[in-house]
Amino acid sequence: MSGEPSPNEEAGGPNAALVVGVVFSTIVALTVIAYTVTVSAVNALAVDLLAYPIAGVAPFVVITGAILTIPIMIPTALVSMKRLG
Repeated sequence: MSGEPSPNEEAGGPNAALVVGVVFSTIVALTVIAYTVTVSAVNALAVDLLAYPIAGVAPFVVITGAILTIPIMIPTALVSMKRLG
């Protein structure tokens, strides 16, 4: 009520939604690149070079995708808090 901004309403600070959106998008883009490289390497080595059946390799590709999906939230939170803090 005094007209002064509270500590939570820092004037000129970064927009939280924008920071989180940019950080999340960047991390997702890097994860997609990592997943694409992993799938291409598994396909080239296991299926093409070693002649494993695709049905035998597919579960490992799915598991790789799940493992790469898990760490998206933690870096997003950490980097966002650093940028906003």
